[in-house]
Amino acid sequence: MRVFFDTDVIINILKKRVDTIATLQQLIKNRVKMFISPIVIAEVYQGARKNEFEEIEKLFSYFEVVDIDAQIGYKAGMYANRYAKAYHTISLEDYLIAATVNLYDLVLWTYNKKHYPMDDIELLEV
Repeated sequence: MRVFFDTDVIINILKKRVDTIATLQQLIKNRVKMFISPIVIAEVYQGARKNEFEEIEKLFSYFEVVDIDAQIGYKAGMYANRYAKAYHTISLEDYLIAATVNLYDLVLWTYNKKHYPMDDIELLEV
């Protein structure tokens, strides 16, 4: 399995939330490949304090970072075009993450499932 970690999951790992750590340990045990994108990196650093940077960098070293390109931009725009009127709380970042998950054929681990109503992406059941 190949799993993309949403920002909220990364934050929960950094906060050492027991349920999130337990799921992470199970994924590692099962040799799941773990992915993030520059969007997740930016969102995590946006809310971080300087004394947390070293721990964040260490955590990010365990992930493969996927590239964002024009195809992802197009797919994100099409998602926004389709869902924005019905789902006002979905951000551009979430559309970009959904497009990334779709185009890289990844499973999305998120605690904000309402931000991902797309029927062509798979959400990790935890």
